[in-house]
Amino acid sequence: MMVRLPYCDSPTTEQLQTDMTYTEEITTRQRQANPRVASLSSKVLQIRKENIKQSLSDLNTIGHRQDYVATIDGVMYYDDSRAENVNATWFTFENLIRPVIWIAGGDSKYTDFSDLRPLARKNVRTMICIGKDNSNLKKTFQRDIKEIHEVDNLYEAVTMASLLAEENDIVLFSPACKSDDKNETYIERGNRYTENVKRLENEHRQ
Repeated sequence: MMVRLPYCDSPTTEQLQTDMTYTEEITTRQRQANPRVASLSSKVLQIRKENIKQSLSDLNTIGHRQDYVATIDGVMYYDDSRAENVNATWFTFENLIRPVIWIAGGDSKYTDFSDLRPLARKNVRTMICIGKDNSNLKKTFQRDIKEIHEVDNLYEAVTMASLLAEENDIVLFSPACKSDDKNETYIERGNRYTENVKRLENEHRQ
């Protein structure tokens, strides 16, 4: 069963559906006021509607989408491995209200992460990059995130996050891109992240 992020003021299904209705009403008014402006606005708002539809789909998906994993020493760990694109991670970031240790990366070389910069600047204290080539990630966020680290795998990422995190922080695995292993699914990545968090939790219990 998926447990939604308690640190988010996340929109409900009803709120998202209301947002779609509101988008349609705006488009109608703009079309009546100025056909040329309405044409461009409709295209932009259509993109927004599609993003909302995707968010509605994500909210109803079980597994690896804003999944609570554990709380260790006052730090909460979440698996958002299904967020394999910028839009999905943006939707998660938009509602964050606590400092975040962000684990991200994979096949990120040609991904445009620029839309995440304002939200990362606001919410992310530290980023931990996984993947074979993190140059694009580091270059994009070097002015927005104070600490950026690189590791080789999720075992090292979770271990480093546990050392850097402070009480009431969030450790969030939201890769924002596909795995650099073409044969690895978001489910496999999410499971590996969860296994490493559970390992860490067991170590703290001993």
